[in-house]
Amino acid sequence: MYFNNFRFNLQHRAFYCYVLLSLWICVLLGVMYKYVGIEATASSLLKHQTTEINIIQEQKLVGTLIKAKKITKFCNIYKDIRPGSEGNFNSNYSLEGVIVLIRHGDRGPLTHVVNVTNINCDGPYDPLYGAFESYIKNITGTPALSQLLGVFRRIHSPLPAGGCDIGLLTKIGASQLLATGRVLREVYKHSLNISSSRIKDEIKVFSTSYSRTVHSALAFLYAFLDEEDYPKIVFQSVSSLTFCFDDCACPKANYYLDQFVMESSKHLRSHPAVFNLVKAASSIVYEIPHKKLSTDPHSLKDALLTYICHNSKLPCKYSFASDRCVKPEQVTGLFTYLNWETKQSSKSKNFKRGSLLRAYGLLKNIVAQFLQMISERKPKLILYSGHDKTLSFLTSALGITSDGVFSPYYASRLIFEIYKSKELKGGTVGPIGSDYFFRLLFNGKDITTKVHFCKGVANHHPARQQNVTGFRNSSFFLCPLESIVRFLHDDYFSAFNATNLKDACAL
Repeated sequence: MYFNNFRFNLQHRAFYCYVLLSLWICVLLGVMYKYVGIEATASSLLKHQTTEINIIQEQKLVGTLIKAKKITKFCNIYKDIRPGSEGNFNSNYSLEGVIVLIRHGDRGPLTHVVNVTNINCDGPYDPLYGAFESYIKNITGTPALSQLLGVFRRIHSPLPAGGCDIGLLTKIGASQLLATGRVLREVYKHSLNISSSRIKDEIKVFSTSYSRTVHSALAFLYAFLDEEDYPKIVFQSVSSLTFCFDDCACPKANYYLDQFVMESSKHLRSHPAVFNLVKAASSIVYEIPHKKLSTDPHSLKDALLTYICHNSKLPCKYSFASDRCVKPEQVTGLFTYLNWETKQSSKSKNFKRGSLLRAYGLLKNIVAQFLQMISERKPKLILYSGHDKTLSFLTSALGITSDGVFSPYYASRLIFEIYKSKELKGGTVGPIGSDYFFRLLFNGKDITTKVHFCKGVANHHPARQQNVTGFRNSSFFLCPLESIVRFLHDDYFSAFNATNLKDACAL
């Protein structure tokens, strides 16, 4: 009897232990699913057949996804804009001139998005912005501002309007260019030795007709120049965002870029989960449904940056039936996909050929400025205030496909520095300009050796560079100026089996 009771108790204890153990495993699996499920879902978005994009390693928990640097870097916060490798830190060369190409600063969305009135696009902004705004207001209505703006004197307002108006520069965007101008003033003001009395000849400014590029140039120059020299500059207008000047007509360029758009569309449709993600998020973000926008991941990214770059909540649409909001994991999935797509697109022959044709006019103008700097020792600074495509077309034409040039963020800067050797004298035997060289820098990083016609010919000079943190060892690469002249005149259209733009552009 006792033995039977004892056996019965043991059976019950074993049963209770089994039940408790089962419950504990269920709880443990639930917790694991909560934290692992998010990454598993997001990673599955970017897998199709044999194509796998490893997104798990790039993600963090949902609470920190939006703050990830891989997303917020596109905002280019003005406090993070600092000097890079720009400037002359090699005593064997003299800096003769600088050509600066900028993308405009932070702007409002390009189409109507929801909840935009709840977004703060006015701050925080650079402390210098107050002085800039006050100065522009003081000269508004005077001949000084009319002379400065030139053909842009009829612009609606010489200052950002405030808020998140469609396509217009924000005060934050102006702050980014004030910061850029201040940084480059520290680097170049002394070495360029720009004369106040000859400033009209020594500084040239080109801008597209969009107010956001005009405002960006105004902010940049205010920080770069002394106030008394500011009104002496005269803006020049260009009609195209590619700065093609007299070489704009090219139907073949449109053909190649249209083919590239079709390639991008195929990339997206090969990832149906991402395609559905874009459609779902677009149905929330845009106020007015648009068939083309609803399947365009790049437009969606641009719209989402309106919220992300201004520390706003992600958009929601409210209705009696249900409330729908863009989720952080959708943002991460979109940006991770676009990062992958950018790597594929940078290899596209259609994009490369379209870029060559679209960038020809700009590069031709830049080389002409180089030659004028050599022959006349002026101008010393040239500013092109443009757009993301201005920079991406030009860098692609030069053979650069990395370092973020394909999708430059707000207030990005691409800089050509022109140098003359002190060791090679004027009487040295060789072609004209053989003692001149150039460097190319993107957002402070030296990318000279990535220019395809500079590979193997760029001179490397180890040097000591001084920046805000002191001295550090650095590399100083120089590409012969004659290399870019030869490329433009002899090799530019080789991809089209042509020798000139007219033949290359023929359909």
